[in-house]
Amino acid sequence: MENLTIYILCYNRPDFARQAILSVLGQTCQEFKLIVSDQSRNDDVEHMVRGEFPEVAYIRRSSALKHLEHFNLCIEEAASNYYCLFHDDDIMSPDFVEVMSKCILEFPTAAALGCNAIIERKGKPEPRTSFRSFRRYELIDTPRSIAERHFSRAQSGIAPFPSYIYNRRLVGDLRFLVEGGKYADVTLLLEIVQKGHIIWINQPLMTYRIHDNNVSNTESLRDRLRFLGYLKKFNSLFGEELIKDYRCSFIYKKVIRIHAEYHSKRRQVAASFLNNYRWSLYTRPSHYRALAIRALVKWKAE
Repeated sequence: MENLTIYILCYNRPDFARQAILSVLGQTCQEFKLIVSDQSRNDDVEHMVRGEFPEVAYIRRSSALKHLEHFNLCIEEAASNYYCLFHDDDIMSPDFVEVMSKCILEFPTAAALGCNAIIERKGKPEPRTSFRSFRRYELIDTPRSIAERHFSRAQSGIAPFPSYIYNRRLVGDLRFLVEGGKYADVTLLLEIVQKGHIIWINQPLMTYRIHDNNVSNTESLRDRLRFLGYLKKFNSLFGEELIKDYRCSFIYKKVIRIHAEYHSKRRQVAASFLNNYRWSLYTRPSHYRALAIRALVKWKAE
């Protein structure tokens, strides 16, 4: 696909960045433009890129940028029809661009396309992929369906955010909410799916690395409460059942962990709501459907 720009977003991790660059340069399909966008606080990434990859376009950003401002800046500058915001600590499979390009030809009206991933936790690959599906493609066409896949108890995993390729024409002027906290990426997807459907490719086309320095590891109860407010604001889009799932899994459990050593009133209230919620799960057909999907996909993999 000639009209694709891949940004590798870098921040103080030259060794990870080197591996990410090599994985992009090793694509079976070379019809794309690669740009390394670096907002490091030191010169290590710049020296590595200029010394080892002089042919790769390199842009130095201000280290004062917030990471979501960095993302938005790349989106603003992308002149191609499609763009990908890839993280410096992940690895792109050799056929990522080739498979994505074929999928774009098959779904030219998709606003965004993501893929499955191998999960590597602290250097060790996990036995299951990021999401589980029997289909070649998962088509997501409503805000509720994307929210359910991230937060419902009846879900089977998600496509990692760095795997997405975006259709610039359909995404238009949508950007990350800079003050949106940890879930700003989900908020953006909830906006994008209202512009056009999202496609998830079941084939793992990247390795998503989980380690101590992941930006996504940094969050707070405030982030979760802020996103709960977003869901409640658009209750008609998401439904009360999903909001209960999110509140119990992402709020009450967090409160219980924070107050694990204390018998505070807040912890007691959270535990009470959580126990009642767990019993309510057994009345929901979607709960059993999700359990069946997980079991069957696991059995198929074995």
